[in-house]
Amino acid sequence: MRVAPRGPSRPSSHGRAPVRCRPAPAAPASPAIARLSRAIHGRRGRDRRREGGQVLVIFALAMTVLFAAAGLAFDIGRFYSERRFLQNAADAAALAASNAMIQGHSQAEADTIARAILAANFSKDPNGITPAMPPATPVYESGHFGDGNYLINGIKFDECDVRVAVQNAINYSFGRAVGLSSSTIRGQARVKCMANVLPIAVRRYVNSPGPATTNTTVPCADNENQFLDFFSTQDTACLGTDTNSALRIEPSPGNAFDPVTPESDPSHHGPELAILGQGAQPGNAADFRGFIALDIRNFATTTSQLYYNKVTSGTNSNTLKAMEANWITTGGYPGPQFPAAITPPDANDQVGIMSGNSTGIAIAAAASRFVAGDEVMVCVYPGDVMAIPDFTVGSPGTVNLPTTGTTANAGSLKVSRNQAFSGLVTLSTLADTLDAANPMVLGTLVGAAPITYDPNGVNPSLGGGTSVTLEDMTTAGATPGIYALWIRGQAGAPYLTTKYTPISIQVGTVNRDFAFTANTASQDVAAAGNNATFTLTLQNSPNKNTAFGGPVTLSVDSPLPAGVGAITFGSATVTPTKPGASTTLTINTGTMATGTYIFTVRATGMNGDSTSRKVTHLMQLTVRVAPSSSTGSDEYVDIVGFAVMRITYMDANTISAYAITPVIADPNDSRLRRGQVAKLVPWT
Repeated sequence: MRVAPRGPSRPSSHGRAPVRCRPAPAAPASPAIARLSRAIHGRRGRDRRREGGQVLVIFALAMTVLFAAAGLAFDIGRFYSERRFLQNAADAAALAASNAMIQGHSQAEADTIARAILAANFSKDPNGITPAMPPATPVYESGHFGDGNYLINGIKFDECDVRVAVQNAINYSFGRAVGLSSSTIRGQARVKCMANVLPIAVRRYVNSPGPATTNTTVPCADNENQFLDFFSTQDTACLGTDTNSALRIEPSPGNAFDPVTPESDPSHHGPELAILGQGAQPGNAADFRGFIALDIRNFATTTSQLYYNKVTSGTNSNTLKAMEANWITTGGYPGPQFPAAITPPDANDQVGIMSGNSTGIAIAAAASRFVAGDEVMVCVYPGDVMAIPDFTVGSPGTVNLPTTGTTANAGSLKVSRNQAFSGLVTLSTLADTLDAANPMVLGTLVGAAPITYDPNGVNPSLGGGTSVTLEDMTTAGATPGIYALWIRGQAGAPYLTTKYTPISIQVGTVNRDFAFTANTASQDVAAAGNNATFTLTLQNSPNKNTAFGGPVTLSVDSPLPAGVGAITFGSATVTPTKPGASTTLTINTGTMATGTYIFTVRATGMNGDSTSRKVTHLMQLTVRVAPSSSTGSDEYVDIVGFAVMRITYMDANTISAYAITPVIADPNDSRLRRGQVAKLVPWT
């Protein structure tokens, strides 16, 4: 039975079975077309088979290249990891060696320390291939033996300039497939000891030029009322003068591990002194407490200042003091560094000062970084603050006179100048006319000009200044006690300038005295009408354990500046004590004009000697009303050298220290290493 093929159908309108429709047969092709069709279809089959074979070949080649590239990338990643590892190890070893040199270790000891650091690091190689230690004899590139720039394997010392070069051979993993076996990976580091100068200037001398009239044999008394060179050993600091140091011994660090020469032995280190804050005032009582503006230098003329690190002539005092304090907390001044100091100082050795009331921020910065026992590198100045153009008349200290007799040599003082000053200074003596018992007022200090100054006039010198002797002081029945005189220095060029320096004279025997100090020698007030406040302290002297024995009355001398407001003391009567008794002095500036004003504070009382003696001391305080320029713009100190000091004491008001090196001209001198810092520097 035949079955009809399936295909499309349509229903019949007559109910008959559906009729299957076939497509009409194609018309027969011509023989030519048939041949062409067979040719085409046959070629397509052969091409498809050929293309499939080509894709497989290309794919295989591509995968080989891809795997080779991936393998090389993996190897290169290992090499980069090794390179960073070796670099870190070299950095650590070079820093350790340089720091060892700073701490006083020998070169051999520093080399051993560096190798120990390398060994500790090499044990953690990221590729598991421990590098060989660098050879004892450094290896250089061919033809460059001894040249540190071409060191390829080893440790090289040039004083405190340390280079470390290390290497390791790392095998290829996938690179072997393309004929690569191993690659030598290197790390190089160079570290130098750099000057780490802090913005602190420390006075070299007190009561210059010396010598003390007592205690001139070893050991010296650590007494700032006599001549002291703070950068000699404590036991010899009062011997000689500022120009004759033959009897003094240079300080040294001592040895923390040697009981024979301990660090605390005063036969090795200098006398302790305040280097920042209260007690760090200069000999000429300027408004300065050790905080300097390292970014302002060169005070030869009013237009010669140089400014660094974004400081300008218009930088306000608050911004400036914050910038300078930043050098304390961030590891020392970044430069440009000081040249080696010369004598007498030139303009490159001059640096601006910060006002005394700015010192608090510097103390706070130091307290955040240092503790007692730390060693710091400081600038050193002779002891007087300079200005443009200016001269200074130093104090001779207390002048000792008999009640009757002539003192041929009553001491000496220094007259200094800056580079801009070109005149002669004439010296004269004035009585303290506000003290009716003053020997010069009574005539018991004989003569209208009771002091002969030799020379007079004085051609001041730079830096330490010209020494002037006080001669032929004669007393006739003077009453024992301590009194004040004024030394007036006057110069006619480059313009008329007059300065007054109060001095103390002791007549006869006076066993009980008091030291009279202030927390700062000056205050700035932003506008007239504001208050300037000082803290005054009175302390038993010269022996703190012996009470002065009576009350001291405080007052401010007339005449007062025009427009000044009320002047008040917290207590106008103070009895000196062993730790020091303090009170406040508040000066209201009222309607005072913009400018700088000097106030003289008088302290006078009767002591507790068996026969009561009168004691009077004068102090000059400066008030600046509405200063318009940054502090330090016209006052400076001459930097005569650099030294390392060991901090002994810190509180909110004072940082004290003693010298462990002498004053050294070059801040990069190897003797200053304990105050230097190790820093990574470029290889070449």
